[in-house]
Amino acid sequence: MKKPTKWFRILAVVPLLALLTGVNYYEDPANLFHAPSPGVAQAIMDGNAVYYGSANADHRGVKTCMIELMPDHVDCLTIGSSVAMGIRRENVGTDSYYNLSVSNLGFYDTMAEFALLELNGVEYDRVILYADTYFFDEINAGEILNEDLRPYADYMIARIEGNDAPIPDPGFGITSFSNRAQQLFSVTYFQSSVDYIQENGSLLLKTERWGIVDDSTQELAHYMSDGSWVYSADYQQNDSDYVHREAVQYDYPLVFSADRHISEYHKEHFRMLVQYLLERGVTVELFIAPVCPSMWDIIQSEADHYPMVNEIEQFENEIASEYGLRVVGTFNPYDLGLTDSDFMDSRHMRHDRLQDFFDFT
Repeated sequence: MKKPTKWFRILAVVPLLALLTGVNYYEDPANLFHAPSPGVAQAIMDGNAVYYGSANADHRGVKTCMIELMPDHVDCLTIGSSVAMGIRRENVGTDSYYNLSVSNLGFYDTMAEFALLELNGVEYDRVILYADTYFFDEINAGEILNEDLRPYADYMIARIEGNDAPIPDPGFGITSFSNRAQQLFSVTYFQSSVDYIQENGSLLLKTERWGIVDDSTQELAHYMSDGSWVYSADYQQNDSDYVHREAVQYDYPLVFSADRHISEYHKEHFRMLVQYLLERGVTVELFIAPVCPSMWDIIQSEADHYPMVNEIEQFENEIASEYGLRVVGTFNPYDLGLTDSDFMDSRHMRHDRLQDFFDFT
């Protein structure tokens, strides 16, 4: 029998690629193809709450487009990871406020957002800044979830270092074709698509992909009109048992930088960023979001393997003392009197509890 030819082997792969791309495009669990970031951002900036049928959003794309649509002056901004996405207008004491936080925001993401604000001529009086291991760990911080934002990050790094910085090509951006194409062929995105099918119990979608929140959709995950995030009503029903189980199963070595120490390079650039903002008259406030008690217990039981958690908090408090900044929060939930029931999962506090425990005004 003749061995399969090279062309036969290539053709055999075509149906698999068609299945991969077809499922990723149609299911689209992060709404990369069917909920265009410019349209969602425009709806938010028009004063609407915007829901997502899949409970997932292209946060980087939406926040990038929000920056492009912002007024020239804003009283207050929040920039951080998903743990800061619940900070809302009523928490900060001004209606002139936008939350620019995104999931897993890291060093380069942070720098890119500040660059986009500067390049779009947005001035702001105050910023609430959250930074964790994705900012201070040289491995986690070395990644960016969309390389199309890297030129903006490089621009901001050069600026805070006091160097000349070429303005990035405006063709770059989180909504670029290259980013969407990458996810179209992504096996990881395919797994998320399969999970979404299982969640729906059907290949066909049961809810519009996105839209303006009304009485019939207010229990779905959505953005508020300030860009803050509201988890779905179902997710908010997670009890303390769920929170504990999720904490036990968490990927600690990845997220909390097992056996690594805080990076001197990223400490230096955090300091530079703070100095840069202060020199431009911006009030900088640092937020340190607590983890749930079950997670804290695990981290502390292996404290020798996760030194960065305490190092980050110590460093940010040192920066705050040096520059006269306010620090809100701590990683340690016991210092605040929190229990697992104050959380929706091991990392994210319930909004009403966040409002009760933290004063951002």
